[in-house]
Amino acid sequence: MNQQRIGIIWRVLLSAAVGMTASFALAKTFFDLDTRAFIDQLFLVLIPAAALLICLLYLLPFLERSLAGAAAPARAIIFIWAFIPVLLSGVVVQFSFPVFVLLFFLSILIIVPAVPAVQILLETGGRLRVIGAWAFAFFFSNFLLGFLDNFYTSPGEVILLTILFQVLLSVVGYFLMGRVRRVAGERWFDALVHGVLFVLVIAFVLWLFQANRQVSLFPFTYFVLDIKTSGIFLFVSLLALPWQAWLHLKLKFSGLYNWLKQTKVYAYMSANLAGISLAFVFFVLYLLFASVINDPRFDVDDIFFDADGMNYRNRLVTNNWQDYYWRSVHPFMILLFRPLVSLIAFFLKGDRLWGAYVFVALGGAACVYLAWTFIKSASGSSVYASLIAALLGLSASHLIFGSLIESYIFLAASLLLFQVLLIKDKPLPPLIAAGVVTIGITYTNFAQNVIALFAVRPNIRQMIRYVTSVVVLWVLFTLANNLLFPNSHPFFFVPSTLQAEQQNLFPLNTLRAQALTRIFFFHNVVAPEPIFYDEDIPFIQFRFFKPEINELSRYEQPVQVAASWFWLGLMALAGMLFLLNIKKNPHLRLSIALMGCMALNMGLHLRYGKELFLYSPNWTYALILLLGLAWQQVHDRKWFQALLLAFLFLLVWNNGVLLMTILEVLAEQV
Repeated sequence: MNQQRIGIIWRVLLSAAVGMTASFALAKTFFDLDTRAFIDQLFLVLIPAAALLICLLYLLPFLERSLAGAAAPARAIIFIWAFIPVLLSGVVVQFSFPVFVLLFFLSILIIVPAVPAVQILLETGGRLRVIGAWAFAFFFSNFLLGFLDNFYTSPGEVILLTILFQVLLSVVGYFLMGRVRRVAGERWFDALVHGVLFVLVIAFVLWLFQANRQVSLFPFTYFVLDIKTSGIFLFVSLLALPWQAWLHLKLKFSGLYNWLKQTKVYAYMSANLAGISLAFVFFVLYLLFASVINDPRFDVDDIFFDADGMNYRNRLVTNNWQDYYWRSVHPFMILLFRPLVSLIAFFLKGDRLWGAYVFVALGGAACVYLAWTFIKSASGSSVYASLIAALLGLSASHLIFGSLIESYIFLAASLLLFQVLLIKDKPLPPLIAAGVVTIGITYTNFAQNVIALFAVRPNIRQMIRYVTSVVVLWVLFTLANNLLFPNSHPFFFVPSTLQAEQQNLFPLNTLRAQALTRIFFFHNVVAPEPIFYDEDIPFIQFRFFKPEINELSRYEQPVQVAASWFWLGLMALAGMLFLLNIKKNPHLRLSIALMGCMALNMGLHLRYGKELFLYSPNWTYALILLLGLAWQQVHDRKWFQALLLAFLFLLVWNNGVLLMTILEVLAEQV
């Protein structure tokens, strides 16, 4: 009986002390305690303290029961860990001592219920995997929240987002660690190549982040946690670690992990994990560069390789969706793009500019993923698919147009999607849908789909059905586009609108022939030294081909020369392998289709287009996929995978020089 009374007294005293401390800290920090009269101060502290005392008296028995079943090591871990979040977040935010004490008590209240799960984990094992899953969630939620805290600014929103990311990403991390461990044990060289590739691309992302900071218009705060957000994020994330043990045990013993493994979502993610992860890293890379080169202060077109960046930015971000140049070649591009930008902006609290930035970066990332899917389907090798997808993503063409608000990267994505559907032998309806997207973005490139379909499936009846279906939908969607977005485009079927394209026709001469060869096979992958042109507009223009002054970019720096010769050697190897294995090539029809697409573009641009690099996404995908199919004969050789890794390293260096050159020039102008 005496022990029971002592226990009750101890609970009352402890609850009173905690209640008084918490109430005082709240009043001092948030409710202007020092500015009030003494009697008001007294009531402002004592009344909430009494309420907290009563709440704690109800909670303490539950907390005692949670601790009772735990051994001394588990208790020690919990109490030490309750102190760490308060200490580290206090270092970041530098709050007062009363708040420190308040948060410490709050940490104990939150963490102690997780003690039984921690005890079970200490006894049964699995600590490292749980800690690894938490670390995975911590790292990626840090990046995601660093971006989202520019739109979700209140403490409540930050707390909810942190908890959401911890739960979802820790489950992803748990499965990912198991997958990595299994692959490393079964195919160690594949794991090594994948690891080196991801380190290379992530290092490129970090380098670009630092390089961007030399330009004053780089929105640095959109890629790092705000100082106020960081304290909340750190506190909540660290408190989440003991609860990760509870979540892990709950999912494991409830059978939810096994249920997840049976779902189609898990099966898809598991089979395509490398491609999805690689596409995400490229998404970050493109978004970093997009945040600089699409800044609204660049208020004219033709700055970056003759692209209409300002025109597209205005049409997607503002209510001025009319085509400034009044061209019919993009018949219902606005109908395709604007709703998607609006959807992304909805999750960014209505910020359409950043919605457009994210949209274009997603387009670039989609190309990487689709290229990975195509090569994986052709070769069956995830690591080879990652190498080829990274080659496409790191090409000069995709680095620029995967970041610039324009239509070309989305056209490349739609053409890649069509090739993926062909290699997977999909029926006609998905092919029609992909064709509608292609023709809606730029109608001339629908011919690539027609060539590819006929090369792979030479069925005249099917071709007539396909072309008829797409053309009918082309007309209907064009009408819908102009009904929903009046005067956004002229109608393609009105003959007078074709006259606008006459200004883009140029004579074929020796210099243009050289430009075609270089830009179709070299400049689109390995960037040369750009041409700077400082007339006509208030900003310096970047070009690879400037026929008005008879200038064509060349490889001048040692790294450019080395990368171009390396690339020539790889293309020569592909050509030799293609010819040697032409009779037993399982994907010969696809190779012919890709060559046909390249030939179409070559013929089209004999006279059409001023800066040929502007159109390079229209065929760069075909070149990379064609080479990927040709190299397939040696794709599983370690020496060849090492060779591709070496070239990718050189490509990152070379094309990084182009990005740095652009940033240095921009830094002098803004």
